Amino acid sequence: MEEGRFPAGIQPPRAPAGVPAVSTTLLLTLLSATALAAEGTGTSGEEVVVAAERQDAPLPGETSAAVTVIAVDETVSAGTDVAELLDTTTGVTVSRLGGLGDWSGVSIRGSSFRQVQVLLDGVPLNPDGSAAVNLAELPLEGLSRIEVYRGNAPARFGATAMGGVVNLVTSPDGLRPGVRAAVGSHRTGKGGAQLGETGWIGAWSVDALALIDLFHTEADYTYFDDRGTLYNLTDDHFRTRENNDKGQLTVLARVRARQGALEVSAMESFLQREEGLAGTTLAPSLETRLATTRSLTSADVRWRRAPVVVEARLWDLRRVEELDDRAGEVGFGHEWERHRLGTTGVIAHGRWVSWPEVVPALTVSARRDRYVLEDLLEDTASETKVRWALSATSGVDLELLEDRVRLSPLVHGTLLDNRELSGSSWGWEGSEHEVTRLARVDPRFGALVRVVEGVSLKANVGRYVRPPDFTELFGDRGAIHGNEGLLPETGWQADLGVRAEVPDNTWVIGSGELTGFVNRAHDLVAYVQNSQRTVVPVNLGETRTHGLEAALDLSLVGWVDSRTSLTWTGSENLSEDDAQTGNQVPGVPTWEVSQVTSVHLDERVRVGHSWSRTTGSYWDATNWYLSPPRNVHGAFVRVQPWSAGPSLELDVLNLTDHTVEVVPRNPLDETDTHQVVQGVTDFVGYPLPGRTLLVAMRWDG
Repeated sequence: MEEGRFPAGIQPPRAPAGVPAVSTTLLLTLLSATALAAEGTGTSGEEVVVAAERQDAPLPGETSAAVTVIAVDETVSAGTDVAELLDTTTGVTVSRLGGLGDWSGVSIRGSSFRQVQVLLDGVPLNPDGSAAVNLAELPLEGLSRIEVYRGNAPARFGATAMGGVVNLVTSPDGLRPGVRAAVGSHRTGKGGAQLGETGWIGAWSVDALALIDLFHTEADYTYFDDRGTLYNLTDDHFRTRENNDKGQLTVLARVRARQGALEVSAMESFLQREEGLAGTTLAPSLETRLATTRSLTSADVRWRRAPVVVEARLWDLRRVEELDDRAGEVGFGHEWERHRLGTTGVIAHGRWVSWPEVVPALTVSARRDRYVLEDLLEDTASETKVRWALSATSGVDLELLEDRVRLSPLVHGTLLDNRELSGSSWGWEGSEHEVTRLARVDPRFGALVRVVEGVSLKANVGRYVRPPDFTELFGDRGAIHGNEGLLPETGWQADLGVRAEVPDNTWVIGSGELTGFVNRAHDLVAYVQNSQRTVVPVNLGETRTHGLEAALDLSLVGWVDSRTSLTWTGSENLSEDDAQTGNQVPGVPTWEVSQVTSVHLDERVRVGHSWSRTTGSYWDATNWYLSPPRNVHGAFVRVQPWSAGPSLELDVLNLTDHTVEVVPRNPLDETDTHQVVQGVTDFVGYPLPGRTLLVAMRWDG
């Protein structure tokens, strides 16, 4: 077997050196606590039910925020992942570097990936947009819902995300014991097990869960390759994607305990991932590998006694990425390096709920980010680069006119101390781009007006900031190189919308909404490709996006579920560069539509279909390359003959095998009437797979 490769079956990938021992210790402690909770159950001879819903799901009709709540329930097929589920949400664009298991990122309202903050139970995976989160690293198992805030987000998150916030929420009441397994095309295998218990330890009511998730795929699908010669059709052919295998192990464990007004909890989320980096179709890489280890440890304390609610969270996030490009396929040559990134932070949130008409709140947080680059060929390491971040959010929720009007003004303050970013222009005195400290105060405002029963108007406006992250400043990852002269992104956003709930009806339950938005960003950071096939982040200057979002969720006659979303986005580059001004912002499609429908019979049989269409978008600032539109269908059939027995499911992804499109040869030349065949991609040179089959079995206790 080739070094660094997996056999066809599911195998846990090897981890890079440096896995934190404290995370492993906490994980074993949490698993032990799960067993203790199981022992506590039944001490009185009766089943113990612990009310573990600590943070209720936001009600879109009760908040001014433009929020969508996606339930992870029986309507979700076994082949669906976090990326695909988010892609069905209005205002959201998900881009992939291929198919199942490949890197995928989320954009909201035309934002960059880093302008969306992703959280797990309120713990930030990329605070202040410190990274572009890979959604493929976040399995759906163990989640109860996904909250998507488009634009303005609740103050309790302490977030300054310019695009919005995605909060992944784990199961509130533990998990039923169960096992699952799936096999499919391209030598794909998925599997896992879970355990959830409730019980008592002394005077404490306890709920605990633990789950393990395994995934492996060779991802050696066939794709169309025109060899980059649009005007020469004789060299077009189909090829097999090589060095695209993925192996991933995810472990999640959580314990919660409650006594009276006090609640404490601890969580450990651990990831190991190894993959081949296949590169673009024009410059494929056959040997480049990437190994990733991520450990997220958090501890929460909540105290609720009228009229005071206090919540505090301490977390430690560590990530190690090892890039092996000794063959020099994606960079300048002979690169073998390890990147260590870490964040340790604390956030506290308090509310005073003495009067329902006036609820003041305060959120404060402190964070220490760190980064080390190790050269494994030279056996050297850089100095630790450190950034300190402080923030505070003060606001109040006001109810007026007998709760017909709700106002939510707030002020968010940000303080960054970059003096310890040694070797960076961020720490040089007198530098043209000297930003040794960044201090800002950003106001936001939200309003909800109930027009009539079931119909509400919403409005939000706010200002935001995102500092460049360590990868953008110091990155040297093969095809990506840093730029120490980057300035922070700043901007503002506003939206206005209407939401209507369907009146109580035996036959129809649901809601619909229509929202208009506008965003404007200054010094937007974008990756620009140079002649050496590498990309460098630069500040674009001014950009503007605006658009409309529409969504309709319906449940018909108790056995048909339907979700429809439609997004139109207009974008414009406002820079002073003559080659770019007035152009469409790269990577922002104009139209996106999604329809998800499923029909069930007492959950013994469920049949589902999904369809999404995304129009082409430009992948360069000069708007020379227009990607072809993406049109994807999916379907699944699930059968569970006995309520206490296993379920069997067949999933078909990309049902119509849509991998190519016939498009104009030169969309910039109206006189050129010739057409050519192009491969369907989310990113230039990263093809999507064709029809993929997946057979899954699940058995919950």
